[in-house]
Amino acid sequence: MTYWTRTLESQVIRAVAHFPAVLVTGPRRSGKTTMLRHLFPAARHVLLEDPDVVARVRADPHAFLDELPLPAILDEIQHAPELFAYVRARIDRAPERKGEWLLTGSQEAPLMKRVRAPCSKGWWHRRS
Repeated sequence: MTYWTRTLESQVIRAVAHFPAVLVTGPRRSGKTTMLRHLFPAARHVLLEDPDVVARVRADPHAFLDELPLPAILDEIQHAPELFAYVRARIDRAPERKGEWLLTGSQEAPLMKRVRAPCSKGWWHRRS
C-alpha cells in the first residue's frame, strides 16, 4: 500500500515531543490511524471499535491500561470515552513523560450537531 504524506505530520511530531497525549480527530477513513502508525511504528495499536476490546476496557480499565505497553495508539477513543479519565490520571502522575498516548477519534454525526454549514444564499447557519 502506498503511503501518502499528510500535511499534519510535522505538527503531530512536534506535539508528541511536547505533550503526554495527542488527539487526532477527523472524518472516518481520512488516514488518522494510518498516519500515526506510519509515524510511530513502535507504538502499540488498540482498536476501540472491537467489541471484545471495549468489553475488557469497561470490565477493568486499570488492568487494561496496566497491560498496555507505551507508547500506545488508542484508536477511535469515542467508543470508550471512560478511558479519558484513566489516561488523564496516569498523565497527572508522570506529566514529564511525553508522547505516550496517541489517540484518534472520528467526527461522527452526533458530535457534529452544532457545526455551521453554508445555506443556499451563502449565509452560515446551524444545522437542525
